[in-house]
Amino acid sequence: MSLKIGQVALHSKNKLTLASFLSELLDMELSHSGEAIRLEDDNFTLIIIEDPSMSVVSNMVIDFFTDSLEELQGLIQKVEFIKYRYRITFVTDEGKVLEDVKIHNIGHLHYFFLSDTDGRRWKFSYRS
Repeated sequence: MSLKIGQVALHSKNKLTLASFLSELLDMELSHSGEAIRLEDDNFTLIIIEDPSMSVVSNMVIDFFTDSLEELQGLIQKVEFIKYRYRITFVTDEGKVLEDVKIHNIGHLHYFFLSDTDGRRWKFSYRS
């Protein structure tokens, strides 16, 4: 069996803020799709749906892998640049807020977590 991700649907209290943040962070094109906002890449699509009653607590973690440690470090620099504008936070594996990002290492895995504008956790990793 061969599976591919078609699209990931994300609910947001403010779809435009989340879409703008993710578009800038992930270098994805933003477009409107009916009542939703679509972010597209060659490998996957995110669709963001407005949901003002969305729960603040989210146990979902989305994990992305970079091709090099330098790309992972470059992503941290990008996040540092935009974190105040979107009020995003860096978090530990358990979800505790950190002041600054830190790349964690477990064997050959290098990674960091951040929270988006809705509190959803994202993990960015590199495996050497």
